[in-house]
Amino acid sequence: MYFLSLLGHSELAAAVGFAGSVTFFTTSFCIGLGIATGIMLSRLIGQKEFDEAKSQLNGAMLFTLLITVLIVCCLYPLIDEMLTLLGAKGMTAVYAEDYLRIVLPSLPFLGMAICFSATLRSLGAASSAMTITLVGSLVNGILDPIFIFGLDMSVKGAALASAVAAVSMCLIGFLFLSRRHKFFVRIKLKCIGPSFKRLMPLAIPAILTNFATPVGNAYVVARMSDYGDEAVSGLAIIGRIIPVAFAIIFALSGAVGPIIGQNLGAKKIDRIHQTLKFSYIFVVVYVIACWIFLDAISDWVVMLFHATGESAALINLFCNYLCLAFIFVGINFVANAFFNNMGKPAYSTVLNWLKATIGTVPFVYFGGLYYGDDGLLWGQSLGNIVFGIVAFIWVKWHLMHSPVIKSFQPSAQ
Repeated sequence: MYFLSLLGHSELAAAVGFAGSVTFFTTSFCIGLGIATGIMLSRLIGQKEFDEAKSQLNGAMLFTLLITVLIVCCLYPLIDEMLTLLGAKGMTAVYAEDYLRIVLPSLPFLGMAICFSATLRSLGAASSAMTITLVGSLVNGILDPIFIFGLDMSVKGAALASAVAAVSMCLIGFLFLSRRHKFFVRIKLKCIGPSFKRLMPLAIPAILTNFATPVGNAYVVARMSDYGDEAVSGLAIIGRIIPVAFAIIFALSGAVGPIIGQNLGAKKIDRIHQTLKFSYIFVVVYVIACWIFLDAISDWVVMLFHATGESAALINLFCNYLCLAFIFVGINFVANAFFNNMGKPAYSTVLNWLKATIGTVPFVYFGGLYYGDDGLLWGQSLGNIVFGIVAFIWVKWHLMHSPVIKSFQPSAQ
C-alpha cells in the first residue's frame, strides 16, 4: 500500500482496498483452518500424545491444501462479479481485478503457511511461528519496490510480490517443522479419513467464525464506495495501519488459544483464569499506548501515504479517536480463542456473526446516513464497543457455569 501510494493515484489504493475485501474472505478461511489445527494439536500435545499429534497434522495439512485449491477454482471465474458487488468501478475495478488474478492462486501456499504456523505455536515454538510471518514480510518488502518501480508493474507488481511472499512462508514453515522440530511423519492414506473427521467439527465453526469479520468489512467497503475512491482509499490505508499498530493484539489472540488448550488438556483451570485476566489487562494497556502514539503521528501517517481530501480526513479520524475502540476488538479476539479451545466454537461463531450483522450494519448504515463517510467509521467503532462488552460478559458467564470447568478441581500453581 505504501509503495503504491507513491505513484500518486487514489485509484490504486482504492483498488487494493476492494481486492483486500475479497482476499479477507479467503485469508479468513485459512485462519479458521489454522485455528482448528492449533486447537486439535495443542490438546494432544497437552496430553503428551505426540505421535498422534504428528499423524493429525498430516490430515490437517492435506485438508488445507485441498480446500484452498477448491476455493481458488470456484472464485477465480467470479472476480469481476465480486468486485462489482463491492462497488468497484472504472479503472479502480480494472486495477483490483489485475491484483486478484495474481494473488488469488497463491492462496494454497498461504493456507499451508498458516497451518504450519499454528502447529508451531501449539508446540510452544513461538519464535519459529513468528519467523514465518517475518520472512513473508521481508520478501514482500524487498520485492515490492523492485516489481512496482523497477519493472514498472504497478499494482500487478504488488500482487506478484505478495504471491511470492506466500510461497516463501510456506517453504519456511515446512522446513521448520520437518528439520528443526522433526514433527512430520510419513503420510499414511488410511489415517487421513480419521484425521478429517477429527478436524471438521473444529474447522467448520472456526471458519464460520472468521468469515463473519470479512462480511462486516465488505459491507463497510460497499457503503464507503458511495463516497468515491478517496474515501475507499482512506479506508484501505486504515486497514493496513491496523495490523501494524495492533500486531501484538492479533498475536495475543493466536497465543492465548494454545495456552488455554494445553491447560485444558492438563486440567489446570486456574491457569486459564490467569491467562484471561492477563490478556484483558494487556489489551487495555497496549491499545491505550498505541492510541497515544497514533494520535501523535497522525499527520505524518497522512504524509507517508500521500493521502489527500477525504482519505486524509478518515486516517486522522482513526488515529486521533477511533483506534481506541480496538480495546473491545481485542477483548473479542480473546473471547473467540477462549470459546474455541474450551470446546464451544459455536459460541465464537454466534458472537462474531452477531457483531458482523447486528453490530455492524445498523451502526454503519445510520452513521453514514446522518454523518457521511466519517459516520461510517464512527458506527463501526460503536458496534465494536458494544460487542466487545458482550464478549466479556459471555466469557465470564461461561467460566461460572461451564460443566467442564466445574468438573475439574482447581490445581496448585
